[in-house]
Amino acid sequence: MKKPKILFKPIAKYVREISVVVIGVAITPFASYLITKGSEKRKLALYTNSIQMELSSNAEILDYFAGLLEKANKYANYLRSNENKSLNKDTLAYYRRTDSDGLGFEYFLSVSPILQTYAFEMFKLSGGINQIKDKELLFSVWEAYFKIEYMKVLLDKYFQLKEEEYMNELRLSVEGKPVAVPMKIFHSTHFPIAMVQWCKEFSEVLRKTAEKLEEAKNR
Repeated sequence: MKKPKILFKPIAKYVREISVVVIGVAITPFASYLITKGSEKRKLALYTNSIQMELSSNAEILDYFAGLLEKANKYANYLRSNENKSLNKDTLAYYRRTDSDGLGFEYFLSVSPILQTYAFEMFKLSGGINQIKDKELLFSVWEAYFKIEYMKVLLDKYFQLKEEEYMNELRLSVEGKPVAVPMKIFHSTHFPIAMVQWCKEFSEVLRKTAEKLEEAKNR
């Protein structure tokens, strides 16, 4: 009885074809994983760069307004260091002019809308924030943006109080009641001097957080 003839070439060909299919099926999820992982890294880098730029921009804005408020604070310091009877009219007029120049720009432009948080909001909504494994870094970013929101509240309150006294004095002047020392009530509060310190302090926090993000990218 003859043994059946085994066709090795067709079997070898079939095995090769099956192997290619099996290997392809095995590789596809892995390749997809690598592509997704690479895409996530690129997105994370993009968001990180955007947050860095936003923090640096906000820090520059706070530095700029700290400079404006320092000029206005010369008037507050003058009022604090002198009694009513020793205040000089010409000196009052000089410092009030400096303060009013700052008020004009600050009031019509309004600071708080200029401070931006768009990059961080997009980062949170995208879920990219979960990709930051360094929890200390993540905490620093959250803290920086908390300070931005807090600074918006402080600035809005600052300008609200300033405007209220300005409008009250304007009403008095219309009624023919001259104001001896303009804006004295406002400049006697803690706000004018404290605002400068807050602007500088928060600006430094934002700048250091941006530096931490840069260091994390280079690791």
